[in-house]
Amino acid sequence: MATPWPSEQLWPTHHREHATELSRHLQTAVKSIDTANGNPLNPQAVRSTLIAALSLIIKLQNLPEVGHLHQAIESLRAETKTANENTTRETRTIKIALQQNTAELKENTNITRAANEAAKEAWKASELAAKVVKDIKALGPMNQGSTAQSYASVAARGGLTGSMHNPRNQRSSQTQTLREIIVNIRDPITIACIRAMNSRSLKAHVDRAIEESSNEHIRKLKAVSANQLKSGDLSIKTATTKDMEALRQFAEDWENRIGNGAAVRIPTYGVLAHGIRTSSMDMDRFNEIRDDMLQDNKAFIPTAEIKYIGWLTRSASKKTASTIVVEFSKAEDANKLIDEGLIWQGQVFQCERYDRKCRLRQCFKCHTYGHIGTQCKATTTCGYCAQEHMTRDCPSKSDMETPRKCAACHGEHEAWNGRCPTRIREKAKIRTAYNQRSRYHLEQAAPQPALGPEARTRPNPRTTRPTLDRQSQEDRPTRSRSLTKKVQKRPNPTDTQESEETITVAAENTRPKRTIVRSRRALEALDPNTQMANDSTAMEIVVDDSE
Repeated sequence: MATPWPSEQLWPTHHREHATELSRHLQTAVKSIDTANGNPLNPQAVRSTLIAALSLIIKLQNLPEVGHLHQAIESLRAETKTANENTTRETRTIKIALQQNTAELKENTNITRAANEAAKEAWKASELAAKVVKDIKALGPMNQGSTAQSYASVAARGGLTGSMHNPRNQRSSQTQTLREIIVNIRDPITIACIRAMNSRSLKAHVDRAIEESSNEHIRKLKAVSANQLKSGDLSIKTATTKDMEALRQFAEDWENRIGNGAAVRIPTYGVLAHGIRTSSMDMDRFNEIRDDMLQDNKAFIPTAEIKYIGWLTRSASKKTASTIVVEFSKAEDANKLIDEGLIWQGQVFQCERYDRKCRLRQCFKCHTYGHIGTQCKATTTCGYCAQEHMTRDCPSKSDMETPRKCAACHGEHEAWNGRCPTRIREKAKIRTAYNQRSRYHLEQAAPQPALGPEARTRPNPRTTRPTLDRQSQEDRPTRSRSLTKKVQKRPNPTDTQESEETITVAAENTRPKRTIVRSRRALEALDPNTQMANDSTAMEIVVDDSE
């Protein structure tokens, strides 16, 4: 049976599909020719088959060459690469411009902030000036009918006491320091609760805590004042030093009633010993070092108690010799070593008083000076770029090419850089305080018997330790402020109210004794850093502690 010739069809446009269909069509046509047995073929069918083959040939002729196609692809790839590089370059330029704009905005913000602070300071200064003018007007009636008076004379009469007194700008006297108890508070809730109390409520809270202790030695004691410090700690002052010592001795009975995390701070008195070989001390063996040090210095401080021993700086271990800090529980022991020196391993090392106020304090939160991070309420500022994030989270701290900005002076350096002008000024202040500090720690002097006028001598203020008598303020005799009364009063060897501005000359007969008053120039020639205290018949020099 003969195979029929394949019928006409529509050929695909794509050359591969066209070739596939044409191949199938030709195979069928060949079978039709083989089975025709001499029968004539349809010319129209053969013609359509040939046209389909010619159409495929034309499509193949119009296909591009592979080499040209490869060149076109490479050209397209190069153009794409160039476009990407241009885009990256433009993006980087835009990023740099944005950073510059951000820096300018920050700088403008800082300038605005500084201007606002300057305006606030000017406003406060104007208020203070107005207050001073008001005080001067209030003192007008006091100055009528007399010659012009100096500020010192007005202040000596107490004319400005009520109007110019500002407790925030004054430090506690030495007497108040000996009657002060510091209670450390580490619980934030307790700190917030105490901060919400006024002074009267806070004092009542302290008195109630002492009374509820049920300790017969302290339950009847009352606090004179109580106020909260910037750090959140509590400052309590007592009427006498004896009351302070009792409350400190039995602190465990009442400190926990103040609030959670409250603990009475036990004061220590430190000395600095210079030139200690770092290889001779292993600070991890504190007990051994303490026992050896007490044994070496037993001749001078037989009953001393050492609370702490450590290097003054963190880099001491990298040095051959450095300075150590030794803190005692009693001021007398520390002062003794200041005089005699510290004996360690057969050598004597010179000592000086260790004052924590003479150390540089920089806040790790806002990186300004004068306080620490636990007392800071300012906005967190980075020490590398002065932006508002933690220093440890700064993204540019490891990139040395990124510009730095100081949070203290806004200069182009880190906040702790030694070239910072603000840091240099703070160091100068500390150096001034260091030079003006007292040589010794404040001691509590034991009562001494009164001496006669012939035995009174003036001790050297440079070598005298600052001491305060245990005698209370109520028992101390008062001194008259009138020079006329001092001249008219007959001096008595047993009188404890002898003025420091008069010299009594003994007479050879029974005539009244003559009183010589020092001139103003002679009084001004006295050492301004010393103060004469004649609370008893014994004369004592009190060194002004300028801490």
